Amino acid sequence: MKRKIMYFAAIFLLLFSIIRWDVFAQEKLVEEDIYIVFVVDHSGSMNEQDSQNVISDTLKAFVDTLQSEEVQVGYIAYNDRIITSHQPVSIQDKEQGEKLKEAIGEAPNKGETDIGIGLGEAYRMLEKCQGKRMIVLISDGETDLTHSDTGRIKEDSDRDVQEIVLKCREGEIPISTIFFGEEKEANVQELKDVSMRTAGKSYLIQETDELPGVLCDVLYSGPSYSVYEAGSSIYGEGNQKISYEPAVYADELTVLLLSDKDINHVDIVQNAETENVTTTETPSLEISGKYAIGRLRGVKGPVNIGFDTGQSQRMTVYIIGRRSITPILEWQEEIYKNQLLDFKIRLEDRNRDAVKNVNYDTAAWQAEFKNLQTGEVIQAEIIGNGQELSGTVCFHNSGEYLLSLNFLENVQSTYISESINVLNVLPGSISSKEVGLLTISGQQTVTLKEYFTDSDDDTLYFELQEVPEDIVKAEIQGTLLLIEPEGRGRGEIKLLISDGEGSLVGSIPVRVKSLPEAYWQVLVALICVLAFCIIKIWTKRNKVILIPEQMESKNEGAFTGKLNAYFTLLPEEMEEIPPLTFALHPIREKKIAMADMFSDYPELIDVLTLDEIYLFPAENRQMILYHKSDSTIMIGNSIVCRKMQYLVSYGNVIYITSKDGTCELEVHYISMI
Repeated sequence: MKRKIMYFAAIFLLLFSIIRWDVFAQEKLVEEDIYIVFVVDHSGSMNEQDSQNVISDTLKAFVDTLQSEEVQVGYIAYNDRIITSHQPVSIQDKEQGEKLKEAIGEAPNKGETDIGIGLGEAYRMLEKCQGKRMIVLISDGETDLTHSDTGRIKEDSDRDVQEIVLKCREGEIPISTIFFGEEKEANVQELKDVSMRTAGKSYLIQETDELPGVLCDVLYSGPSYSVYEAGSSIYGEGNQKISYEPAVYADELTVLLLSDKDINHVDIVQNAETENVTTTETPSLEISGKYAIGRLRGVKGPVNIGFDTGQSQRMTVYIIGRRSITPILEWQEEIYKNQLLDFKIRLEDRNRDAVKNVNYDTAAWQAEFKNLQTGEVIQAEIIGNGQELSGTVCFHNSGEYLLSLNFLENVQSTYISESINVLNVLPGSISSKEVGLLTISGQQTVTLKEYFTDSDDDTLYFELQEVPEDIVKAEIQGTLLLIEPEGRGRGEIKLLISDGEGSLVGSIPVRVKSLPEAYWQVLVALICVLAFCIIKIWTKRNKVILIPEQMESKNEGAFTGKLNAYFTLLPEEMEEIPPLTFALHPIREKKIAMADMFSDYPELIDVLTLDEIYLFPAENRQMILYHKSDSTIMIGNSIVCRKMQYLVSYGNVIYITSKDGTCELEVHYISMI
């Protein structure tokens, strides 16, 4: 009785874990938050480089172009002190976005330069942020604290820079550096080293007019984005027009206009032709001082941009396109856990067109698979050949996985694949050899790995289910079965074998003999040995399996619940079959064939060989599935072997696929409630 209680507890825990997995399978992989902090030099020397505050106006404009919900932007203005510090905020929050832009525009240019204090403040902002992080440093040269009254000297700042570089490198925080002025006036090599050591980008520009193009490269590089400078000129007074037609479909198009004077009027119209009908769409438009931003979605046709200018007004127009990209995985074989698998990755847009002009340099990519049930993350090794990415991966658990593909040259470029399903193979029996004992024998040890194995190389767990106590006593210690004789006769020791994801009921036959039975005569013994050898050779070629008739005689349970059946695939010549329901609780037989339930569809019985699939009632509202069919049968994610017993519980789904692949059937075992 105690052993049965332990068995029922094990079954309950196993069912509980399976139910939890089904719930977690509904999760979706959420993209990480992205944190970008701009660190801007506002020392006195910046007046020579940016007397018109072009840097501040340009940063405000680019803050407004960052429309992703995951992006949060922070800002630091420094000289030899921290002048302004604003924690990263979501641009989707209009109120917070306006406060951020106010902070960007309020810092004066004065004092000395302390790059170390600026980078240190940026790292402290990002240190506890969970997600992708990036620092953009804008400066006109090296640290200079000659006339500073802070008590810090250049060596203090340089030491801080080196410490922050090490921390950012460990925390995977790239630092991109943008610096102004003639190369001889800026400590170019030092700032290049900061970017190189943290996997960031480095730029040297001589005019503030070059800053928008640099920020486009920092923020919008990668396969998802395309940046086009539609026009940059000094105009006379009047209305100007620019026309742009994207080379490929764009999910979103951002039109950014930057000027050296206030912008008063902008007109943006998209023309699209669908089935010979021309339609127009006017995008959302925001004008704020010296910049304006218009946004379009689903751009397929030309875009006309009109704007008014005053005399000698400079206007630069950037078109920033974004499209949704999905990595498509290609496998050469079915996906099973604990196997080294080869795969290929190619990129497609939402129209299923291949993405062209992609940098497949593997140094720019990182790939990882996430298990939606357990949260386990597996890093994948990938290589590039100019046309696609390929790699290898080994999954240690079955279930649903998603691929996260990161383009490391841009903090915003993360691509999520469609889900893939990794399968588990249930444990199987590899021997039915009888364990022989004498009544005068002592305790005997049986290695369970000689009777049961798992093709996925999973660790197996064993639990006693039933012991013929009038014949033997039995105990399990890890993977060993300890047997001691109690009487004489034949019996079976039944065990629950689990690989952590599924289970089956297996048995080990035992026989205890008395001395007269064991040593009747020498001749009889020789005959027995010869017969045993013949049987052993025969059973080695044909494993002794418990046949349905024997199973029927040993079952004492009754059928419960019901089966809901759904044909998900039928031969081409057949019409659709509606869902079917079969009540089991009225059945009093100790065995039913699946063919009995589908007698109205004899042609499908033959295709799926349902007359070779049997169900037997078991205790605790369960059933035993046994089959000799040529069809492929699965319980959940686990494949069912032929001529083996498998437990089926409420909530389990049985999948039956015909040998030729033309017919598929789903059978759900549920309660009557």
